[in-house]
Amino acid sequence: MSILPIRAQIDTLNIQHLKGVTVNGQYIQQAADHYNCIPTSKQRKHSHSGYELVRSMMIPGVDVDTESGKVSTPAGAATLYINGREATFREIQSLRTKDVVRVEYYDMPTGKYAKDLAVLNYVVKQFKSGGYTQLDALQGLGYKCGDYNITSKYSFGNSNANLWAGYSNANPKEDMVSKEDYLLPDAVAKGSSSSGNDKENIGKYITASISNMTPKQTWMLRASIEASKQWDNIMNGKTEYASEYGNLAFDKTQYSRSSTVKPTLYAYFQKQIGSSHNFDAVLDCYYADNKYNRDFLEGGRFVSDVDEDYFYGKFNANYSIALPKSNNLTFSLHEYMRVSQDSYGGSADYWQHLHSSETIFFVDYNKRWKKVMLDFNPGLSYLVYRLHGDDAVKHVAPRLQLSSSWMPDKLQRVRLFFSLGNTFPSLNTVNNVSQQIDRIMIRRGNPDMDNSTLLGPGFTYSLNYKQISAMLSCYYMYMSNAIVNTYSVEGGNIINTFSSDARSHQTSTSLSVTWKPSASFNVKMDGNFTYARVTMADEEQQRGWQMGLQANYYVRDFSFSASCKSLTRSLNNYQYHIRQPWQYGLSAEWSHNNLAVVLEAKNLFIQDNVLKRSLSAEIYNLSEQFRRERDNSYVSLKLICSIDYGKKVSRSLKYETKNADSTIMR
Repeated sequence: MSILPIRAQIDTLNIQHLKGVTVNGQYIQQAADHYNCIPTSKQRKHSHSGYELVRSMMIPGVDVDTESGKVSTPAGAATLYINGREATFREIQSLRTKDVVRVEYYDMPTGKYAKDLAVLNYVVKQFKSGGYTQLDALQGLGYKCGDYNITSKYSFGNSNANLWAGYSNANPKEDMVSKEDYLLPDAVAKGSSSSGNDKENIGKYITASISNMTPKQTWMLRASIEASKQWDNIMNGKTEYASEYGNLAFDKTQYSRSSTVKPTLYAYFQKQIGSSHNFDAVLDCYYADNKYNRDFLEGGRFVSDVDEDYFYGKFNANYSIALPKSNNLTFSLHEYMRVSQDSYGGSADYWQHLHSSETIFFVDYNKRWKKVMLDFNPGLSYLVYRLHGDDAVKHVAPRLQLSSSWMPDKLQRVRLFFSLGNTFPSLNTVNNVSQQIDRIMIRRGNPDMDNSTLLGPGFTYSLNYKQISAMLSCYYMYMSNAIVNTYSVEGGNIINTFSSDARSHQTSTSLSVTWKPSASFNVKMDGNFTYARVTMADEEQQRGWQMGLQANYYVRDFSFSASCKSLTRSLNNYQYHIRQPWQYGLSAEWSHNNLAVVLEAKNLFIQDNVLKRSLSAEIYNLSEQFRRERDNSYVSLKLICSIDYGKKVSRSLKYETKNADSTIMR
C-alpha cells in the first residue's frame, strides 16, 4: 500500500472522494474488503487519542478499551496502522485526531494486511513545516493513578524530528478471598484472604525518531529506552489448611516484584516502484533485562529469584503488484526471532537458554468484479525452538485463508470466509523448571508440547441505511492441541504442569447497531453470545451473553458520554470460568482551541463489584473472588494543552511498546 501525503481535508459530510468511492452524506461507506469511516468535526474536536476517536465514531462491531488500548472485533483483536504502517500503543494514544482524514476498517484483511484478523488504518494528513509541544496529564481520584507525557515535533520539508518522554504510576489495590481443594489421598481444603494488596505499576520512557516522506518513498528510524516495575504484594493475608487431622492457620505475606529495562530500535522503509508496484519493510527489535523476585511466606518460605536476558527481533517485507482489471498480488515474508537466557534461584536452582524462530511466507491474490470480490491467501509457517540440552523442535504447517464478499447494492455487504492457521506453546511454559508455589502446589514447565492447528468458517452481514449502521457476525473456531493446566499427585504434593492434548471449540454470534440521528447525538448498541467447549485433556464448557450501550452528545465546546456493559461470563485459557461484574461510565469534556479538560467517572457510587474466577479439575478445585479498585467507583481528571509554532503540523506519534515479552515461568 502506497503511503502518500494527504493534500486536503474536507470536514463536511456533503461529498468526499475516497479511493474512487464517492461518499454522499454517509459516515461509513462500504467497500469490497473494508469500510471507509469518516469522523465528524465534533468527533475530532472532542477526541484526544486515536482510541478515543474510534470509540466516538461508533463503528459497528468495533469495541475500544481506551485505557488498555485493546481494540476488539468479531474476528478478534484488531491490528492498528497509521498511513499503512503498523503502529504501537503510544502512537495511537497520542495521535492528533483533527489531522485524521478517515479510518479504514478492514474486517476482511487482504494484501499486506492478510496476516491480521482485523485492521484499523488511520489515514493522517502530513505537513512540511512548523512544530508543536504538547503536554497531557491524567490524575486518578479514588485510587493512585497518574499518567504524564510530553511530546515535541518539528517538521522541515519532507522530514520530521520527534522527541517524547513519559511517566506513569498506578496502584489499584485489591482484596482477595479464595478456596482451594487439594484432593490428595488425605484431602486438604485451603482458605485464604487478604486485603489492600499492592498492584503498583511504574513506567517511564524516552524516545527519539527522524523520518522522511515523499510521494514515492518513506523511511523512519526510531530509538528508545523504556523501564517498568510491577509489584504484587500481600501484607496482611490469612491462610487456613483444613484436613481430617485438624486445621493449620498461618499469616500470609508475599513480596513480588518484576522489573524491565528495555532499549529498542525500529526501522521502516517504503518505496513506490512505478505506478503498479510497491515495496515496504520493517525491522523492529529490542533487548530486555528482566528480573522477577517472589518471596512468599505461609508457614514456610518459598522464594523465586529469576534474572533474564531476552532479545526479540521482527522482520517483515511486503511486495505488492497492482494487476489489470482491479486485481492485486502480494508477497509477504515474516520472521520472528526470540532468544532468552534465564537464571533461576531461590527454591528452584536452574539455568535455561531458549532460542526460537518462526518464518511465515504468504501469497495473497485478490480478484474483483462489480459486486463480488474473492481473496485467496495461501502460506507456509516454519517454526523451530530449542531448549539448551534438548533437541530442536521443528514444525512446518500450511496456512490458508479464503474469503469472498458480495455487495448486492451500495447499502449491504455479505462476507464468507474460511481460515486455517497454527500457533505454538507460550515460551514461558516450554521449560524444565519446577517452582514451589505453596506448601502443597508445585508448578513445572513442559518442553514436550505440540504445535496447535486452528481452523474455522465465518459469516458477516452489514447494512448502512440512512442514520443506521449494523453488522451481524457468526464465527466458529476449532483448535487442536490447546494448552491447558493439568494436575497430578506426587507424594504429598500436587504437580501443576501443562498439556497440549486438549481440543477447543468456540462459537460466537454478535449484533452491533449504531444510530446517528444527528451529528450531535450518536448511540451504539451491542449484543453478543458465545459458547466455548474444551474436550479430551480437560472437559469444560461455558455459555455467555454480553450487552453494551454507548451514547455521545455534543454541544459547542462540550461533550457528554455515557456507557454501560452487562455482567459477562467467559472461559479464559480454556479452563478458568470468569464472571465480570456490570460496568458503567460517565464523562464530560470541555475543549477549546489547544486546551481540553476531561472528567471521567467509572462505576460511580459502586463499591462492591467483584470479579469471580474458578477452575475445576479431577484432583484440584479453585474458587476466587477479587474486589479491585479499578472495577469500583473512581474518577479521573485529564488535562491536554499544546503550543503550535510555525505552520500547523500533525501531532507526533508517541512511540512506546507497552510490554516486553518474557519466558519466565511465574
